[in-house]
Amino acid sequence: MPSGSPQQAGSEVPRPNLPRPSLFGLLLGLALAEVLGGFSKAVKARTDVRVGWLTPLLGLLVILDLTPFWITAWSLRDALPVRFWVLLVVLAHTGLYYLAATLIFPDDPHSPPDHDTQYFANRRLVLAAMLIANGPNYMLDYFRGGLDYFRGGADFISTPTSMIIAVSFLGLLVAAAFVRSRRVSGLLLCLLIALYLLAAIRDALNDAGAANSGASVSASNAP
Repeated sequence: MPSGSPQQAGSEVPRPNLPRPSLFGLLLGLALAEVLGGFSKAVKARTDVRVGWLTPLLGLLVILDLTPFWITAWSLRDALPVRFWVLLVVLAHTGLYYLAATLIFPDDPHSPPDHDTQYFANRRLVLAAMLIANGPNYMLDYFRGGLDYFRGGADFISTPTSMIIAVSFLGLLVAAAFVRSRRVSGLLLCLLIALYLLAAIRDALNDAGAANSGASVSASNAP
């Protein structure tokens, strides 16, 4: 509407369709491409070097950890304002993942000849980035849940499985950053990956239950 033109009573001024920040999805995509590229190089060099299990497991863990943030990026695509401080927060959050992704696989797949060396050299940086990125999210989620509970909303301790998964995940991350044994490191990484698979199965069962409940309600209301 041109400036100074009269506005009819009760009419709404349409808001401009402003572009939303795409830096979030861009950096997450670059991080994912970095890990997948490392997998590809490792597969090609497998006859010349010892790839082992630790580095691929760490790469798979980062991929699984990136997936929820894609969901977050999609859900917030119309909610984030285009502001400088928002972009700084997004850059810090997703930049951690991109930095971690670049440290998983060696730049030259033939050096070092044992990729477990790469794992033990950079695992603390990668796992620390995951811990820093995930810790505040978990605390924020449970803080919001506590507020809902004290405001008379749903029971705050209605999902103990979620609490167990969160505490176990953070504890396993810290443990994996300090153990020296290859076998124990591999076991911890497998447990971390299993937690993601457990969370995925839990969400699928919850969605299936919600869909069945909705279908039952619709059938009962049908004439």
